[in-house]
Amino acid sequence: MNKGTFWLVWGVGFIPMALAMVMYFGQVGIPLAKTNHGDLLSPGEELKDWEIEDAAGEQWVYSGDWQLLLTYDTCDAACDSWKEVLPNLHLALGKERDRVQWHMVSGVPAADNQMLVSEHIGAIGDGIWVADPLGNLVMRYPLEQPPRGLLKDLKRLLKLSKIG
Repeated sequence: MNKGTFWLVWGVGFIPMALAMVMYFGQVGIPLAKTNHGDLLSPGEELKDWEIEDAAGEQWVYSGDWQLLLTYDTCDAACDSWKEVLPNLHLALGKERDRVQWHMVSGVPAADNQMLVSEHIGAIGDGIWVADPLGNLVMRYPLEQPPRGLLKDLKRLLKLSKIG
């Protein structure tokens, strides 16, 4: 083996490694763009902290599915829009819709007993929340956000997730 071939083999292995180290440690050339449409939440936030109750006043126990939660204190036009969109968004998931449940969570019980209730809604705020099957809150979407972004993010999460 001649010297040129020797250094070519070493260069093919070493140059990408050196470039990767410069990018990582020097924070050079790292893309700043994000692909998600909602706000990615920091680890540690869980559904159990919300102390959600069902219509009977008992502690709500989430199943081992992904959860979409529409939270609101008083329902305005954006909230009404999401109430109509969520069932259709659930259908738009196609074959993956069996892995996702959606619920409405309010601060006060409704007359139709179809929603969940939490006393912490004031602190939680209005929005659409995505929780994984383990009960960890993953993403939050403001009510002003178009539903298409939530659908794209949810499809991506379901595709990559091995749980639920």
